[in-house]
Amino acid sequence: MGFLSKLFGGDADKEKAALDLLKSIMGGAQENKPAQEEKKEAEAETPAEPKANQSSYSGPSGFSWGDEMPEEENQYSVGGPFWLYFEKIFGSEFADLRYEKNVITDYKRIAYSFYKAGAKVLVVELMSDSSSAKKLRNECKKEGVPYLRFYIDHDGWWNTRSYVVGRMKKALNV
Repeated sequence: MGFLSKLFGGDADKEKAALDLLKSIMGGAQENKPAQEEKKEAEAETPAEPKANQSSYSGPSGFSWGDEMPEEENQYSVGGPFWLYFEKIFGSEFADLRYEKNVITDYKRIAYSFYKAGAKVLVVELMSDSSSAKKLRNECKKEGVPYLRFYIDHDGWWNTRSYVVGRMKKALNV
């Protein structure tokens, strides 16, 4: 018994309709593929000029994940432990903030609290995808402190520099 058969309880008409729909969707994606590739090539040849007062963060959050490692610096391309990669970003991009590091579980879950003028302004948690911890996130919500989570071992999630910086700047309203 196949997936569609299980899904539609053996109703052959529904299975055929679902299969036809999938084929039409995939066919449309294939038809648009050459145009998308030409557009990507053209964009690669003509880099866009950054606008004045625009941060390096742009585009949807999906630019930091996928099957292939992006060329941009990311937690896997720099070598060394993941926390040093993040701390390098914190030190270079957010030098005006002081942070405290709290290793929660054997360097598989680390929380950073960021302070400006003595006030906590952001909490960033680095954690395993398999962790289901929510306590820190809930505490931050009660305190009204922005909270971000970056998974350090989720397959295909690269945590590129611009992704990390962009999310942090957005959370800090900078």
